[in-house]
Amino acid sequence: MQYAFVALAIALFGYAVADSVVGSGAQSNAPASFPVSNLTFGGAHTGTTLPQAGLNTNSAQQEFPASLLLCRNTACAGCTSFNLSAIPQNICFSPDPLFSFLSVAVVQPSDQGLPFGVEVGPANCGQVAAIPRVNECFDVRGAVFEAFEIDT
Repeated sequence: MQYAFVALAIALFGYAVADSVVGSGAQSNAPASFPVSNLTFGGAHTGTTLPQAGLNTNSAQQEFPASLLLCRNTACAGCTSFNLSAIPQNICFSPDPLFSFLSVAVVQPSDQGLPFGVEVGPANCGQVAAIPRVNECFDVRGAVFEAFEIDT
């Protein structure tokens, strides 16, 4: 009985966190200057999402602001934006309301890269593809993409 109560409490807390974080995405598009590449499901995992020009060790790390764009169209058009600083790590999220996305981008004005990985994949995040770089649009291929997570 105790386990059922604890499981229910965790489920309700998780639903509240997921709903407050993921349900408030704003509509956005990636800047037109972003290059567009392909991101294939089942690619390598680096544990980080790098800046476009490689690592920059000469300045203080400025991860935030950074946003994840999940886009209903290719080339990062018709996107919903999620603030990465407000999303708990190592938890799989699906947008609310649920939609499949065809392209993704991590927008970071500092172009410093992130010390954690941003990954996308099918519902439940059983298998994911890591977004390798910030400020680049990736058309996703090889699965129905409906979820994301921050991987540390």
